[in-house]
Amino acid sequence: MSAIGIARSGLDASLLRLTASAANIANAQASGAVPGSGTGSGQQAYQPVRAEISPLAGGGAGSRLVPVDPAYRLTYDPASRHADARGMVAAPNVDIAGELVEQIAAKAAFQANLKIVSTAAELERRTLQIWG
Repeated sequence: MSAIGIARSGLDASLLRLTASAANIANAQASGAVPGSGTGSGQQAYQPVRAEISPLAGGGAGSRLVPVDPAYRLTYDPASRHADARGMVAAPNVDIAGELVEQIAAKAAFQANLKIVSTAAELERRTLQIWG
């Protein structure tokens, strides 16, 4: 795999990380009924996701979304329409501070991979000038 191809896979992985984190933050307050409680509105809480990045055999990075486990944490909110008899709701298991760190790391990885693409393209251009 070429340097640009490897860096492209890193760009894709970084974008997936940022997208997952942004979705988690946007839906952090989307609570639902406690699974198995038989009460509340029946609406499930938002299922947070994270990007799982793994190395590819030929170079580069593969990425996919995987659900966060556990998906929710119990939160006391008796005024919610999703509350069970104890006043508990299932709130998405989203750590806002952790998500912000994830976004900063994704941005840094994106910038690094973009620099690799830029450098590789410049090297190819100079090589063609030498041989042309």
